[in-house]
This record gives sequence, structure tokens and C-alpha cells, in this order.
Amino acid sequence: MKQVFLFLLLICTWFSIQAQERPYINYTTHSGLPQIQVMAVHQDPSGYIWAGTKSGIVKFNGESFEHFLPKERIFKINSDSQGRVYVKTYDKLFRYDGKEMKLLSTFSDISRVFVGDDDYWLVSAKNLINYSDSIEICRFEIGKDIKGAVNSVGYDKANKKLHFSSEGSKEIHSCCNGKIKKEEFNTDCKEVRAVDFNGTIAYIEVLGNTDRYIDPESQKEFFTVYKTNNLVDSIQVKHLPIKSYLFSHDYSYFLLDSVLRSSTKIDLSFIKAPYPVIFDRDNNIWSGSDNGLYQVFNGVIKNYPRSFMNDVWTLIKGADQEFYGAVFKEALYRYDFNNETKSEIVAPGPYNRKETDYYYGASKDSKGDLYFPTHYGLVKYDYKQTKKFDTGISLISKYDSLSNQVVFGQLNGLGFIDEKENVKILIDSSKRFIASHPSAIEFDEDGNIWVGTKSSLAMWNRQEERFTSTKVCPSQTFTVIHRDKRNNIWLGGKNGLWLYNGKTNECKRIAEGIIDNNITDIISSNNNFLVIGTSLEIFVMDLKAFFNAGELKIKLFNFRNGFLSEEVCQNGFLLDRNLLYVPSTTSTSVLNLDKINFDADFYDVRISKLNDEGIVFSDTLSRSLYTMCSGCNELDFSFETIGFGLPTSPMFKYKLDGVDDEWSPWTTKEYANYRNLASGKYCFHVMARPGGNPNLSVIKEDHIHICISLPFYKEPRFYQHALFGFILLTLILGFFVHSRFHIKLKMIDRERKIKLLEIATLQAQLNPHFIFNILSSVQNLISLHKPEIANEYLIKFSRLIRSYMEASIKSSKVLLGASVSSEISVKEEVDLLRMYIELEKVKHNSEKFDFKIDVSTDSLLNRTIPPMILQPLVENAIKHGLEPKEEMGFLQISFSELEEGVKCVIKDDGIGREKSEELKKESIKLYQSRGVELINKKIEILNDLDYQIRLEYAETNVGTEVHVIFSN
Repeated sequence: MKQVFLFLLLICTWFSIQAQERPYINYTTHSGLPQIQVMAVHQDPSGYIWAGTKSGIVKFNGESFEHFLPKERIFKINSDSQGRVYVKTYDKLFRYDGKEMKLLSTFSDISRVFVGDDDYWLVSAKNLINYSDSIEICRFEIGKDIKGAVNSVGYDKANKKLHFSSEGSKEIHSCCNGKIKKEEFNTDCKEVRAVDFNGTIAYIEVLGNTDRYIDPESQKEFFTVYKTNNLVDSIQVKHLPIKSYLFSHDYSYFLLDSVLRSSTKIDLSFIKAPYPVIFDRDNNIWSGSDNGLYQVFNGVIKNYPRSFMNDVWTLIKGADQEFYGAVFKEALYRYDFNNETKSEIVAPGPYNRKETDYYYGASKDSKGDLYFPTHYGLVKYDYKQTKKFDTGISLISKYDSLSNQVVFGQLNGLGFIDEKENVKILIDSSKRFIASHPSAIEFDEDGNIWVGTKSSLAMWNRQEERFTSTKVCPSQTFTVIHRDKRNNIWLGGKNGLWLYNGKTNECKRIAEGIIDNNITDIISSNNNFLVIGTSLEIFVMDLKAFFNAGELKIKLFNFRNGFLSEEVCQNGFLLDRNLLYVPSTTSTSVLNLDKINFDADFYDVRISKLNDEGIVFSDTLSRSLYTMCSGCNELDFSFETIGFGLPTSPMFKYKLDGVDDEWSPWTTKEYANYRNLASGKYCFHVMARPGGNPNLSVIKEDHIHICISLPFYKEPRFYQHALFGFILLTLILGFFVHSRFHIKLKMIDRERKIKLLEIATLQAQLNPHFIFNILSSVQNLISLHKPEIANEYLIKFSRLIRSYMEASIKSSKVLLGASVSSEISVKEEVDLLRMYIELEKVKHNSEKFDFKIDVSTDSLLNRTIPPMILQPLVENAIKHGLEPKEEMGFLQISFSELEEGVKCVIKDDGIGREKSEELKKESIKLYQSRGVELINKKIEILNDLDYQIRLEYAETNVGTEVHVIFSN
């Protein structure tokens, strides 16, 4: 009897599940598809979902779509073991290696493509061609090498054999190593076909309405398909070489199970002409259609159609094993889950109308009667009729087994109704404990009633019969209260999930940072699971792991992994054996708690791009060294997760070995940038996990090895080293230049001192000569007994000597380089010359010559010239030009201003230079006159010291004319 009951229970459960829809997501052009009609679907070895449309193909990682081949019409997608994806369009074959979409072949007629690990076949109406990396290996022509048109084709990847047959033929041909082999079947079948069997081969024996799939090697039967009018009636599974197989026939799909030897038809009736259909690694279904791409979740959650159950605010199972639910602003219904039908139960409402304002928290008393809170009171249903209790707004009700009463919420208090329909209301008149309408009611192990509102948490003390404050939880805002089998009190609301331990009288927050949204319901399943509903999602907590090991293991369900309900109804959970019904303002979902596990859903992380270029899949698989182009030392990484059941957005952290000492903080950004790297080998690592608590999920990792090679002048520290070298070289060069400069200065100083000594020597030679001449004249006056004249002469001589000494001192300052300070003015030169000439005239009793000194302009008197240049020339004119002359002579000295300086002309009307030279040769020399020679030498030295002095002799008929030009 027990076995029969369990069998019937299993049948009922199965039918209940079959009546539910699988939740799905429909991706369209609004989601990112290039075109709405999806003609090909494929999951590659990396996990990406590829969808081909009539206007391009997309690669989907679960978060975003990447587009390829715009405007190309996609027919088929395959991949090899290296992860390369083959895309067949109407007349082309492309291959994507992770970096680029490469054109492999073009063809004029519609072809079928069969992909191996390192080769592929193109099959058309004319040819069967085998390629390896675009290179043709072999070709067979239909009609020449093969008789009859090819009807069915399958490719055995492991053995690299292409199997094919002709329509109506019992022969199977296989191509391998450029040869064709024929195999004939002597059975009663009409024909034999070859078909792909997940990378292997199956032969199909067509026997009327029966198709028998067999193993070509062992001849064992895989399964048999029975059809009527080309519709599948049943499938008998005997042996499969793989765990499961998706069989398709005329838009119908069956999942064949090798272990159970069973077949299950997959209901995709909500998709118009589903084609093609695949299962991904999470066992979810992906289907193309004329209405976009469908992701059908094949997990623990199912949905009832919205047309059947929508906006249900409370749900309860009656004593008659039927389900009852109230739809806000609509009605109360009895639901038949198996047939997806419902019937309305009318209850009296205000103003002689039916009740429509139903709220949450339906309850059932000991007799099985049902109670539904409403805006205007409490509705009771005894399966025959409804009755209304006008108790005002009630948001929650709960059966109290201790008092055998139904407790319901009232403004600032509680209401009680017993089996005899006696109603009692308890109000907190102070409003200190129950501040508003109760939203949650629960009983602790002592029988006290916990009452939660949006702004208060209180307790009805059953023994003391009064309201008190709990004062155990920091937060006092709880709209959900639940007691588990361990007698712990779980509380929820806007401030998260809290746990009250009655034994320790402690209340602490649980799963902070994970469960942060407003909690709308909490329920526990025996001691196994705690289910928490929020306005957005469902959390399932492993209670055994939590209480036994202190481990927080949580499974999250939301719209990203199949839970499509929105705004879970407050206190609306209904647990019926292993099935948890979750009503919401949209659809009603069902969780099969027996299928809950806490294993991580499939997802992976992949470094997808480097410097905006894709990374070849084979490089990722082999972990080969990725060498950057010469001179490139900037790295821009892009990475992403691949997964279609992640309930939260992924988070990443990364590091570059050799640069980063530690991992980066967890972040949602999907890129990392590095600049100014030196030559060398690096390894970039990235880790990923779903968002939320990092302890709740398996962390995935990917990495890539990189080699950077730079010319020496592009090394990051080159400029520092170059700057250091430049500074060092500059210092050395500066030291050398400084040393050379100082040596040169010393040499210049030495030369100046030599010049000074030469000038001083010349001056010393000039001075005795001049003084000797003056003293000679004085001696002559004394010998002539002319003391008055000699005295006058001596006075003028003393003045001249004083002026001469000053001029000599100035002359000695030439070495200092300040020309103005070492020169004398024209006026001073004129005065010195005048005194000298007058002394000479006194010497000759003013009978020998006369003189005149002219200055062209008064401004010229302030101009400066080197001293002791003109006096020896004047002396020479008197001694050698005028004294030998018998007649009265005349000496004229003229100063004029030139653009480039000062010009002095010394002109005498003496005997002339030639006559003077003759007299010198004939006379007896008392001493050697060296005045002119010394003047020439002095001018030469001064010119070496940056002076520009020219001494010129002009040709005249009478006397001598000397031009002295002092240039600036």
C-alpha cells in the first residue's frame, strides 16, 4: 500500500511539474542581436554561445554580444578541439580563431560543413572536398568518383572518416586517407543513412515508420524511433555511447538518457518553430527561432504561465488538497495546477460587491477552514461558502495551535477568531509596542506571539497577557518572522536578515552584504534549507552547513538564472513537500528543493583581448609565450566571464608578475592597463567570481605569458640613464673646458703681463730719452748764462714731468683691460704736447720753429686715446725735421673726429724724411735714437691688446706729415 501511495505521489508530482513552464529569456535585436531570425546556435569549447542570423553572427558571453560578419546569412556553426569556430554562410566558410574571422573557402552551391580537430569537409551536390587549413587534401566528384547524389552525411572525428549514403540506398560509403570504402547492409530496411552522433557516427536503418539507430562498428542498437504520419510516437533507448543525446525531428526534441534508458520530450511550445536547439554546459536549452534567441533554464525553477497565475498575493493548500490563491484587486480562486485552470470563489465585500482587496498571509485552522486577510476584514472559506468578518484592515493571519485560534493583524493590535467564530481584539492603546498594522506574526517555543510592523517589533506575552518590547534586536523594522525546526527566530525586512537565538537571547545579522534588499518572506524546509525571498530574488541557505560548521553556503536565484518572478509577495511562500511555491506580482514560480545543490554554476574567465586585438584560442589553451611587436611596451588587457547562470555581475582582480607586488582590489571593470614597461617576460593573471560575498563561489583564473623586447633607447629607464650619462659627460666636459679656460686665462694673463712688461720696458726706454733731451736743453741754457730762462724752462719741465708721470701710470694700466681708465683725453694729450713743444721752443730761443695745435670740435676734447703715442712723433718732427732746417720752421698738429675714432695729423715743413736719413748717415751718433722704433713697437703691442692704431706717413713736397688714427 505504501509503495502504491508513493507511486501515485510521484505521478502527481510529475504531472504537476509537467504543467509548469521552464523559465526563459528571449534575446532579440533590442538585446543585441543583429537580426531577429536566428538560424544557427552553437557553444564552443571556451563556453561562448554563438548565434547566427540572416544578417551576421554574434558571440555571447552571458553579459554582452560581440558582432561579426555583418549582412552575412549564417547557416551553420561548428568548432574544433582548438576552440576555433567555423561559420558557414550561403556561399562562404569562415573560421574564427579568437583574433580574426578568416575566410577559408567560397562555393557556388549550398554545402554542408563537417569539422574535425585539424581538418574539415565541404559537401555539395557536386563534390566532397577535404581541407586542412585551407589546403585541399582530397576531392571526390559526385557522378565520377561517387555514383548517385549524396543524401546523408556524418563525420567520425576520432577516425577522420566521412560517412555518406545515397537516397534509397542500402550502402554506406566512408572516405578516409583519400580512399572510398563501401559497406552494404543486407537487412529488410528501405535505406540506410549516416548521421552525426555528437562527434561519432550512427547508421540509421529506415524501416517504414521505424528508424533504427545502430553503432557502425559493433552493430549494436543505440535507440529506435517509432513514428506515425512522420510524428514521433515514442523512442526506445537501449544503449548510448554518451550520457545523454538530444534527438530532434520536425521541430520536436527529445532528451535521451543513457543511464535511465529513457526519452523525455522537451516542451518548447512557447517557441515558434524552435530550430536549432542545443544544451549548454549548465544543461540549459538554447534555441533559435524567427523570434530571436531563447535561453531556456532547465534548473530547479519552473513557472506557471502568467495567463494562469498572475499577481497572486497569497497562496495556500486546503484540506481538500486543492490550491487556493487570492489575486489583489481581482478575486479568490481555486487552482488546478495539473490542467492549469482556475475557478473563482466569490466572497462578500463592501458596498454589496464581491471582495477584491485581498492581502497576504492566508491561514488554515485545525478543521481545515481557510482564512484570507483583506482590506475590509477577514474572509473565511469552509469549502462550501465564504463568510466575511468585518474586522478592518488585516495584512496577515496565522493559526495558533496552542489556543486553537487564528490570529490576525489589527491596527495597533491583534485579533483572534476560534472555531465557533468568536472574535476577540487586543489593542495596544499606547501604540508604543505595535506602532501600525502588523505585517508578520510568529509563535516562539514558549507560545508568545511575535508581532512585526514596518516600524516596530513587539511580543504578546501569553502568560502575562500583555504586549511587551523584545529589546533583543538592534533593528526594530521587521515585516517577516519565521521559526525554524530548531526554534530559532528568523526576522527580515528592509534592514536585512536577522537571527534570534532564544537559548542565548542574542540577535545578530546574517549574510550582511549578500542579502541587502527588502526581505518579503522566509521559510525553512525541515533542517535542510532556509529560503529567503526579497523584492528581487530568492536565496536558499544551507542550514546544516550554517549551524554545524558555521559555513555560509547560499544559492541565489534571480532573473539571470531562471527566477523571473518580480516582487515576491510578502509572507506568500507555500511549501508543499519538496516544492516551494513563490507567488509574486507577475508569475508564480516553483522551486524543487530536492534538486537544490550548492555547486557553482558553470562560468569561466578569459583574457579576451590584448591591445585591442583578440587572443588566439590555441595560444590560450597551450599557454604559449605571447611576444609583443618590437618597440611595444604598453599592455591593455580586456577580460570577461563566460557563463549563463551567474546570478550577479562578475567581479575581477588582477596582477602583472614583475610589476605588481599584490593583487588589485576586487572590481567590476573588465580591463587593466600598464604603461612604460621594460624589456622582459611577464605573466598577467586575472581572477573572477560572481558578485556578492567572495566566500560563496568558486574563483576562476586565467593568465597569459608575454615577452617585451625594446631597443635600448626605448627602455623606460633609458632617459634616466641617458640623463645621468649626459650630466656626467657634461661635468667631465665642463671640468675639461673649465680647466682649459683657466689655462687659457693664465696664458692670457701671462701674455698681458709680458705685454705690460714690454710696454713698461718701452716706456722706460722712452722716458730716459725724453728726460735726457730735456736736461740737455736745460744744460745748454745754463751754459749760455740764461738762468731766468733756464728757471722758466725747469718750471715747465716739472709740469711736463708731472703730466708725463700721470700718462705713464695710465699707460701701465693697459693690462687691466679697461681701456677708458688706461687712456687720457685728447685735451690732456694736447696740454702735454703744448708744454713739450714750448720747452723745445725755449731750448731754441723761439727762433727755430713755431707751432700750432688745432682741435676740430670741442666734443673731441673728451675723447680718449692711449698715452705717450704722439709725443715721440712730435719730438721726431722737431729733432729730425725742423732743427736741421736753416730757415724758420713750422709745426702743425691737428686733431679731427672720424666715424671710427680720432685722427691726429703731425705736419712739419722741415727737411723731410729722405734728407733727414742722409744727415743721420753722415753725422757722428752720440747715441742711437730709437723713438720711432719704440713707438712702432708700442703700437704693435697695443694692437695685440685689442687696440686699433694705425701710423701712416703721407708724401709731401716739403717736410713730413704723419697720420695717427685711433679707431674705436
